[in-house]
Amino acid sequence: MELNNKVIAITGGSKGFGKSLAKAFCDEGAKVVIGSPNKNELKKAAAEVGSDSFVLDVTNPENIKSFSAYIENKYNKIDVWINNAGIQIAPSLAEDVDSKKLHKLYDINFFGYFYGCQVALRLMKKQGSGIIINVNSTAGLEGKPFISAYSSSKFAIKGLTESIREELKETQVKIYSIHPGGMQTEIYKEKYPEDFDDYMSVEYATIKVLDIYENILLLC
Repeated sequence: MELNNKVIAITGGSKGFGKSLAKAFCDEGAKVVIGSPNKNELKKAAAEVGSDSFVLDVTNPENIKSFSAYIENKYNKIDVWINNAGIQIAPSLAEDVDSKKLHKLYDINFFGYFYGCQVALRLMKKQGSGIIINVNSTAGLEGKPFISAYSSSKFAIKGLTESIREELKETQVKIYSIHPGGMQTEIYKEKYPEDFDDYMSVEYATIKVLDIYENILLLC
């Protein structure tokens, strides 16, 4: 796989799917920088997977700019930017969703992706190449009951990805999204689904992403 010395940025990289991706890319020889707001958790994860790290709050556009600048200054480029940071809230009827939790969810799940795309696009257009991967969900493909907040944020990411793809048609910068189903991560910590044990492991999902990445390289 063509990952040796590729520079990869991953938001939400200190645990769950992001951490698993970071380890897989590091194992393939990539230079990975993970971002997450919890400094202690972040440093521990980076040591475990062999990556670099940066304390990152994806809801803060200036902080995301600093994340990008840190990577560019240290590694001179970013080959792959993965927007992965996300949260979920406990399932409920739409009318019962708490407004503060709704705004926090959108700040992370949508605006965090939008800001990430903005800084990645500026750098990748300047360097003349790059790949953005937005980690979406099957909840961003069809509406699902009791998760209207989460599902609608993922539909927003779908629209964002497809719109940017149209803007990039005449460039060597590419943007893709992946739509995994339920994974066994802490994203459900407010209320774990009853069938949580049947959800896919992050390791399985990571293998699929590596397969997808190989196919992307063939298309580039």
